[in-house]
Order: sequence, then C-alpha cells, then structure tokens
Amino acid sequence: MKTENRISSAVADAGSEAAERFEEVQSTVTENFAKFTSEAGRFIRERPWTAVGIVAAVGILIGVLSKSRD
Repeated sequence: MKTENRISSAVADAGSEAAERFEEVQSTVTENFAKFTSEAGRFIRERPWTAVGIVAAVGILIGVLSKSRD
C-alpha cells in the first residue's frame, strides 16, 4: 500500500507542476502575442503600402511553393 500511495502522490505532484508550468507558458505566449499584434498594427498604420507589398509577396511565394508539379 505504501508504494501505491507514493506513486499516487508522485503523479499528483507531477500533474500540479505540469499545470503550473502550462499556466506560465500560456501567460508568456499571451503577453508576447499581444506585443506582436500591437507592433504589427503600428507597422501597418505607419507603412500601409509596405504592408500590402509584404502580404502580396508572401501570397505569391505560397502560391509558387504550393503549385502542383505535374
């Protein structure tokens, strides 16, 4: 019985540590995404035609790379 209790306790500890770590990672990702979107929005407002050019170039690149090679 003692071994089962230790295993159960270890699993519970690992689960709570994983949950804490997940919350930290989620918080970091959320903060970084908010910063990125803010910076991207500012870039688009300051340089709209540059943003349009970048989007067009990426679209063309995706089209060329996804074109079938028949």
